[in-house]
Amino acid sequence: MNNLPESIIQVRDLKAGYGEKVILQDINFQVRRGEVFVILGGSGSGKSTLLKNLIGLYAPVAGEVWIEGINLVAAKDDERLLVLRKFGVMYQSGALFGSMTVLDNVRLPLDEFTGLPDEVKELAALAKLKLVGLDAAAQKLPSELSGGMQKRAAIARAMALDPRILFLDEPSAGLDPVTSAGLDLLIKELAHHFGITFVIVTHELASIYAIADRVIMLDGRTRSIIAEGRPAELRESSRDPWVRQFFNREPESAESEHHPQAE
Repeated sequence: MNNLPESIIQVRDLKAGYGEKVILQDINFQVRRGEVFVILGGSGSGKSTLLKNLIGLYAPVAGEVWIEGINLVAAKDDERLLVLRKFGVMYQSGALFGSMTVLDNVRLPLDEFTGLPDEVKELAALAKLKLVGLDAAAQKLPSELSGGMQKRAAIARAMALDPRILFLDEPSAGLDPVTSAGLDLLIKELAHHFGITFVIVTHELASIYAIADRVIMLDGRTRSIIAEGRPAELRESSRDPWVRQFFNREPESAESEHHPQAE
C-alpha cells in the first residue's frame, strides 16, 4: 500500500447501499493529515451513508477504506479494534446518556477501553471538558445543557481516547448562528493546536466557509462525487452550474432541475 505521506485516510472505489439499492458508487478521495475535510451535498445525496461506511458502522458493497495504513473493510478482530481506536465520532444528536453526568459521559470510553485508575480517568475526562470549555459543567446532566454545550460535550467524549481523527455528523444542526460560530472556532482551534484531522458531514454553508480546508460534494443523481476542492474555488469557478448554485445559495432554476437529490 503506497500511501502518500500526507494522507491519513484513503477511500478507494467505494460502493455503498442497502440491499439491492445503490446509494454511492465510484467514490475515491483522500484526507490529508491535520486538515478539516467536509463532506457535503443536497438532501438525500448519501452523506450519512458515506460517513457510516467510513467509521465501520456499515460494510461497503465494494471498495476499501484505509485509515493510517489499515484497510478497515478487511480488518478483523484485534486489527479492526486498532483502527477503530484511531478515531472518535460525534453523532448529530450528540448521543449523550441522559442519566449520566457530563463528566461520566466523557469518561465512558476510558472506562470501556482502558484499565487506568479511576482518578486518572476522571482527570483525563475533565481535561477534555476543559478543552471544549465545559469543565464547569462536569457534574451537570445533559438535559441541563444548551444544544451547543451538548455538542461540545459530545466532541469531548469523542476525544477521550486521544484519537488522531474526529468524525463529526452535522455538528451545527439545530444551533443558532452565534453558537454555531463558536463551535466552528473550537474545531479550528483543535485542528490547529492538536493536529487533529476532522472529517465533517454538514450542509451549513457558513460553517463550510469558516472551517473547511477541502470539501467533496456528493450528487444524488450520479451517486458519486460531483466536485472536490476548496469551497471558495468551487463557488467561483466550478464548471458545474449546480455546484456554483449550491455554494452561492441560489434558488433552484430550470438549469438545475436535472439534478434531483433523492436517494
